[in-house]
Amino acid sequence: MFTPRQIVTSVLLLTAQFVFAQSASIQQKLTLVQNSYQNGGQFVVDYQVKGTGLSSAKTLAGLNCDVVFDSTALRFTGGSNWLAGLSDSNGYSVNAASNYVDEWNTKAVRIFITAPNVNNDNNISGYDIETEYRTFVRLNFIILDNTKSATLTVKDITNQVGLFSSPNNLPNTFEISSVTLSPPVNIVESPLPVSLSSFTHRVSERNVILNWTTTQEINNKGFGIERKEINGSEWKTIGFVNGGGNTNSVKNYSYEDRKPGSGKYNYRLKQSDNNGNYAYSVLGGTVEIGIPSKYNLSQNYPNPFNPSTKIDFDLPGDSRVKIVLYDATGREVSTVINEDKKAGSYTIDFKPSGLSSGVYFYRMTASGNGRDNIITKKMSFVK
Repeated sequence: MFTPRQIVTSVLLLTAQFVFAQSASIQQKLTLVQNSYQNGGQFVVDYQVKGTGLSSAKTLAGLNCDVVFDSTALRFTGGSNWLAGLSDSNGYSVNAASNYVDEWNTKAVRIFITAPNVNNDNNISGYDIETEYRTFVRLNFIILDNTKSATLTVKDITNQVGLFSSPNNLPNTFEISSVTLSPPVNIVESPLPVSLSSFTHRVSERNVILNWTTTQEINNKGFGIERKEINGSEWKTIGFVNGGGNTNSVKNYSYEDRKPGSGKYNYRLKQSDNNGNYAYSVLGGTVEIGIPSKYNLSQNYPNPFNPSTKIDFDLPGDSRVKIVLYDATGREVSTVINEDKKAGSYTIDFKPSGLSSGVYFYRMTASGNGRDNIITKKMSFVK
């Protein structure tokens, strides 16, 4: 079962009344970067700040805020991706650490920025708050319980920023305009489940039929179907099935993976909502397509065709395979394939060039075990 969630981000202007400009303000927001939706997976948030209407007093002197979170749903693992302008070399000391908050019966990330060396060491000028949002720090969490709402709140009592009264703290007076950023901004990642009650498969000839059932869907865009070889590392998207949007009814879904070839495979669903969030559900066990028991060349499809057609063939053993196309008079007009193949089932996408409309014959010669196995079929090309 997976439970995708919809993000609702409320970005409010946090207005500060400055003595130098009544219209000046500083805005902050929390932006969700990643939610893996899996226990043990990543939940990543950027803390961002910008200023509006700031005149001379815009050099950052300090910032202090607590981003409160539910420690039963998330575990904070550290801050990263600090803004380059807040580096040691630019005069700043920064920290993001877990901080227990008694009255909230939870935990918070304390973001703490000071400017001990701005214009105090070789005239280091510091960082001027910009008019576009800049990520001050990335907050990294591990998901502990993906069935809970992950609510992040900036606690207003610690929600403060300081600006030097003079640009770049020149002259070096350390006079600071303190600002309380209020009200706080929130990220609420509410659980909106797509409840998957079953995910099964069956093999029919060379085709894999996947079936799955949901009992509830909210904001469900649909399911991407992905496949990889058992010893491979790359998942390949092979199809998409539209979801039911919002429903409390049982819905049954199916997808047929036609002729993936002999081998062992894993399958998974990538369920996506209309906001771009997604979650995976992996099919239990391995799907195996066995080695054919005899040589076989299938009728091409589609037939008649234009501009291309597919040709399937089966090899019970390693073979040298040659498929040649002939016209109605028996003249060879094209070589479709001529190469060594391992035992298994194969599909060739054949797109000829320079053919006239008419009937053609394609012949497979598979050489293996000291003998040639020859099979011929007829196809029609229509312009």
